[in-house]
Amino acid sequence: MDFLTLAGALVALAAIGLGFALEGGQMAVLFQAQAFLIVVGGTIGAVMIQNTWTRFLDGLKQLRWAFSTPKPVDQKDLTRLLEWGRKAKMEGLLGLESINTKGISGFAARGIQLLANGVPSVVIDDALNRELEAYERNQMAAAKIWSQAGGYSPTFGIVGAVLGLIQVTSHIAEPTELGKGIAVAFVATLYGVGFANLVYLPLYGKVKAQIDNEILYRRLYLDGIMAISRKESPKTIETRLLGDIRQRANEVLT
Repeated sequence: MDFLTLAGALVALAAIGLGFALEGGQMAVLFQAQAFLIVVGGTIGAVMIQNTWTRFLDGLKQLRWAFSTPKPVDQKDLTRLLEWGRKAKMEGLLGLESINTKGISGFAARGIQLLANGVPSVVIDDALNRELEAYERNQMAAAKIWSQAGGYSPTFGIVGAVLGLIQVTSHIAEPTELGKGIAVAFVATLYGVGFANLVYLPLYGKVKAQIDNEILYRRLYLDGIMAISRKESPKTIETRLLGDIRQRANEVLT
């Protein structure tokens, strides 16, 4: 589990709360149910309007990725691909039918199945690249609900502020109600900007990083499978994939 997401949220909230307290503010003022309902409910509604049910639910499911450690591309993956290459070299591509695909991704398993069935290299390359592109397109479309929420949230903060000011003007002759309306107005703006920059946009960045990592992981297997289909030697495959692993590690870091 990646605790950095939770730690970052706690640090940000603590910094805001402490700063507000040092200025003499009362923490209770920051908790306004009306403002929360307007900002969060309005944002969710706007995102739902912009998406299909499937895409919206897929985006919610991706939330777990924000608390997951990215899948590493390491020596274990390289060793597995080299074993496949040696097996194909010694027994032919049909020998790959006996490979136990348990524990590997469905993408890699389908590639091995295509190899074992004797499918031409150009067809394997086209099929796996199409699958990879479809996966990236669908996952990124779902992930964008978080960036959409980050765009809508400040706007609904302004909506909450306007509604709070309407409340103020409607009770202009009742001083006891003025404070409540003003509080809702300013807190709604805070919620709108705060949720956008502390929740929605960071979540989008985290989920996008997970998708990018998965794409890099699958591309490593795609490169290995294509090398095997071209009947390259295990040493050539190792040299090629070692370079891929280093390049992909640098891409993930950046």
